[in-house]
Amino acid sequence: MSNPIAEIVAELTRATRKFPTWPTDPLHALAVLGEEFGELTKDMLQLTYEPHKTSRENVRKEAIQTAAMALRLAMSLDRYEYTPSAQHSQAPGALTPAEDDEAQAMNDLAPAA
Repeated sequence: MSNPIAEIVAELTRATRKFPTWPTDPLHALAVLGEEFGELTKDMLQLTYEPHKTSRENVRKEAIQTAAMALRLAMSLDRYEYTPSAQHSQAPGALTPAEDDEAQAMNDLAPAA
């Protein structure tokens, strides 16, 4: 049986060499991790319900890659710029009147920031 910690460190090294920069925005960094987690989820589901589409080796590979990206995210926790991004308004017509009323009611129930 192989050593998953060693595999994660090797993947971390490989990924950092291939992509030496990392997002300063924590939400973009989280999106990178989320993308890897999505691939792991897909392979795990396929191995469970459609085993002809993947393998245990693919699941392991995706798990190792996900762990490596989690480490990259954690390694930069003190370097992220935790600032809100610019936002824009949307026209009320983007929702049906009932959806707009429901959204406004939900907004009215939300605690004030």
